[in-house]
Amino acid sequence: MSLKQSKSKYSLFNAISALMMTLVNGLMGIVVTRFVIEQYGSDFNGLNSTANQIVNVLLILEGGFTMASNVALFAPLASGDHDLINGILSATKQKFRKIGILFLAIGSVVAVGYGLLANSDLPAGFISTVIVMAVVPASFNLFYASTYRVLLQSQQREYVVNIISIFTLGLGHFANIILVLNHGPMWMVRANTMVCALLNSLLIAFYVKKKTPYLDVTVQPRQELIKGTGDVMAQKITSVIYNSAPIVFLSILPSGGTLLASVYAVYNNIFTMLKSLMHGVIDAPRLSLGQLLKEQPRENVWPVFAQYEYAAFSAIYVLLSTCCVLILPFIRLYTDGITDANYYDMTIAILMVMITAVEMLHIPSGHLINMAGEFRISKNFQIIACAVLIVSMTIGGFLWGVYGMLVSLLLVAVLLAIMEMGYVHHWFFKNKTRKLVHLALPLAVASVITSVVEFPLSHHVTGYLSFVMYGALLAVINGFLALGIGFIFARKEMTSLLNRIRQMLIRR
Repeated sequence: MSLKQSKSKYSLFNAISALMMTLVNGLMGIVVTRFVIEQYGSDFNGLNSTANQIVNVLLILEGGFTMASNVALFAPLASGDHDLINGILSATKQKFRKIGILFLAIGSVVAVGYGLLANSDLPAGFISTVIVMAVVPASFNLFYASTYRVLLQSQQREYVVNIISIFTLGLGHFANIILVLNHGPMWMVRANTMVCALLNSLLIAFYVKKKTPYLDVTVQPRQELIKGTGDVMAQKITSVIYNSAPIVFLSILPSGGTLLASVYAVYNNIFTMLKSLMHGVIDAPRLSLGQLLKEQPRENVWPVFAQYEYAAFSAIYVLLSTCCVLILPFIRLYTDGITDANYYDMTIAILMVMITAVEMLHIPSGHLINMAGEFRISKNFQIIACAVLIVSMTIGGFLWGVYGMLVSLLLVAVLLAIMEMGYVHHWFFKNKTRKLVHLALPLAVASVITSVVEFPLSHHVTGYLSFVMYGALLAVINGFLALGIGFIFARKEMTSLLNRIRQMLIRR
């Protein structure tokens, strides 16, 4: 099999496995969340969701070291230089062990502090215990498994991580469903999740050790080969604040608390699943793109990137046009009978659709900048975005609560899209801005028209069966519309994409 065929195959495996993992984790997570709210109340669900986001905030400590290690490994993996691979991984192991210990120490302090600050009716000791049970597996993953995960990612074998995660995540959700149905104690919900997360780390490390005979992470570390970690740190900080701060902030605000955090979390869980589905399509080719950038001049990479970007735009159009019509009917069904918080909110739904759309649009450009190793460029963008995010979220949160924070997220998503897509299409690939407009504008206009025309169908959703039927119908309709728009406005990219997919499917 040629190198090009191998890249396409691994990208396909990564995309399929990521989609499967998203469906298992997303759908089962939504089911478990409903059971948790019904059995233990929105207060505990808000706490449980906040615990996850506190862990994500603490992952700032990782500092983007994973990405920098990925990029450092591309060249030695391509040449088969096992000595360099082991040297880089040895340095990676040393770094992650320090991060894991620091993560556990700081996480324990944060758990105690948050227990005292949280606006919740739950006991402070219980709150701190839940946070600790979220911190421990994340710390262990950094300390032990992240080195092996980095190798799999750089080999473009993320599908291995995804398959293991499907098993462990599914096991955790299944255990929690049994627990809730048998009216088990609240703390066991978090304990089940913790045990399965620890199992995930152990299985990843076991697989890599067994399948990589040349692996030796005890050799002399080659720390000097891992470059750009300081520049990547800015990306990490912005990403963490962007994705995790709203829930943590809401759970502390006097006007919010863990009840409002639960409302936000329900919407966020749905859109996180949708974003994960799109990430399964958008992220899968990024490591192959990184390898291609090492092997080819930029002008030869542009046609491949244009196909990649248009595939992302099309996926965004199909998924979010469908979501825009069905999100509120789903919320109405999902929270039927829950009275301790008001979950039905059209403003939150519309803002989250807009945020998700803009956020996804610039992901291909962001991946290209990182895979090219241009971390400093990305750092400058992220510093600007982070400053705007902190100021606007603080002001918006205090003045307008959850709506103010969502407007802040939308503002930053638009800002990052302008900076990253502008850089890639004007400077990285010379003078491709008009081409970007040509690829994106027809789908953007069509998404607005489609959502308005299809919205009356939402009134016919009266149960989960009709929700699934209309969802499938709209996805098919929007999929065919995307194909039609592609053949009219981006025939070259659409034809090349379909040929690439056909070749992957018929190849043995």
